[in-house]
Amino acid sequence: MNHGNSFKHLLLLLHLVLLLGVTQGKELVLAKAGDTGELPCKASQKKIMNFNWKESSGIKILGTQGTFSVIGPSKLKQRVDSRKLMWDQGSFPLIIKNLEIADSGIYVCEVENKATEVELLVFSLNANSDTRSNIRLLPGQSLTLTLESSHDTNPSIKWEGPGNKRQNGGKSLSLSQQELQESGTLMCTVSKDTKTLVFKINILVLAFKRVSNTFYAKVGEPVEFSFPLNFEDEDLKGELRWQEEGASSLQSWITFSLENRKVSVNKVRQDRKIHLKETLPLSFSLLQPSLHDAGSGNLTLFLSKGQLHQEVKLVMMRMTKSQNQLTCEVLGPSSPKLTLSLKLNNQTAKVSNQQKLAKVTDPEMGTWQCLLTEENKVLLKSEVEILPPELTRAWPKLLAIVLGATAGFLIFTGFCIFCCVKCRYRRLSPLPPPRGTSLLEAWDPHNSPPSSWTAPGRADVSDQETPQ
Repeated sequence: MNHGNSFKHLLLLLHLVLLLGVTQGKELVLAKAGDTGELPCKASQKKIMNFNWKESSGIKILGTQGTFSVIGPSKLKQRVDSRKLMWDQGSFPLIIKNLEIADSGIYVCEVENKATEVELLVFSLNANSDTRSNIRLLPGQSLTLTLESSHDTNPSIKWEGPGNKRQNGGKSLSLSQQELQESGTLMCTVSKDTKTLVFKINILVLAFKRVSNTFYAKVGEPVEFSFPLNFEDEDLKGELRWQEEGASSLQSWITFSLENRKVSVNKVRQDRKIHLKETLPLSFSLLQPSLHDAGSGNLTLFLSKGQLHQEVKLVMMRMTKSQNQLTCEVLGPSSPKLTLSLKLNNQTAKVSNQQKLAKVTDPEMGTWQCLLTEENKVLLKSEVEILPPELTRAWPKLLAIVLGATAGFLIFTGFCIFCCVKCRYRRLSPLPPPRGTSLLEAWDPHNSPPSSWTAPGRADVSDQETPQ
């Protein structure tokens, strides 16, 4: 009885030894869903030989019969292939196209009477039910990423996201509204044994580029509002609404559309000369701004994913002079850092404060400058020339004298030109015969040939022969 049990154990041990002798070590392949996977299989000799790929259940996937490849009746029969150009090198890989998570499992390659096992693990990274490699969000939106795989895998997972977001472990990552303020690349690294698979997803938070939203201009000079975006291939509609300083509500200035990167105007306020550039970046020009245009507004973009808002501010400057007073005023949103000053000929400022109005009584003659500065940076500059009082009072008379002299000179010049033309015309024109004299009487053949004049409508006969 004991001999029988010993014999059975010996047979079992012999079977295990033989099995280990014909089955080589298992290889691991990590792949992404949707990609093409390649499972390796190599022989010891570099030549073409018969091989077979099978599922762990024994169902044939792909193999050879002579020099021809044969596809088996497996569930992968529509998506498998091999690299025939590598067969003469002793390499017989299995190519699986358009991988699915369900393709994960053990595959067996039989060649040279040996079997090689290859484990395939397929992963998919989904972002809010979206598997695209580029994700676009609006500020304030949240994002959840989930790593999907077959249930029996236990890989090591590492997350790295925009804003130095890091997380080790877990098959999902959630980014809140506060954590999604910047665009960037999110990486998910999957590791098992010595194999590594890296997912990269580009996250773009749609927004206006970080530029100043406060614009400065002088009364009567054009001002351009520019709003660069961090994207250009999104169709949208937009509206610029404005609230003048002292007004109670916002008023629509202009509405527009952006399609195929071309901007077109839908409606514009009639009492404002506003020009909209047809190409990106978004740019509005207020051609003749007045002091009353100073204020603030809101630019709203309507996208398929939601809305984007950008606040706009306009500060206007006007400099005026009267007989005994020089005034510089500024309207529009201000801050404590702004300083308004008046100074003469680049000298030290005569008037400097943080108010919106600067005045000088009885200003000295010279070039006066009005400066709006912020921490020594000049934002607006306007100049006016103050003339001596005598010249100022005599200026109207002097202007009248200059205009009168100019007009007299032009009249005299025109008269001289007219006389010269008339004299030259008389010199070139033929003189008619005296009144009461006929053509025959006026012609005396003994005195001079009739070449001094020609009768109207008749040819000159002075050189013709006289008939005999």
